[in-house]
Amino acid sequence: MFLTTLLDEIELIAGAGDADDALDLAKRLIRSNQVAWACEIRRSVSNGELDADRLIAAGENIRQKSMQDSEQARRDLRKATRDLLAVGGDNIITRSARELARYI
Repeated sequence: MFLTTLLDEIELIAGAGDADDALDLAKRLIRSNQVAWACEIRRSVSNGELDADRLIAAGENIRQKSMQDSEQARRDLRKATRDLLAVGGDNIITRSARELARYI
């Protein structure tokens, strides 16, 4: 599930949904192997009642974690590209890496 779609659905459930909607979302996330996100969503339901504030907080946590993961991936790619350029010589791979380095 795309992050923006997930966050939109969380907002909809928090505003007009109920506990069953949140549990259904958690099940769909589990089926798509996004268990950590599903656990965040599941924690917003207690005794059959939806805690909308906690659901919104879960969405914010998911958003922040995704941004951190994306930034870390960018840093890792930048480092790998620099390492390749430092020891790769001059070939088609390093020329491509030089082009890629301009965008990361």
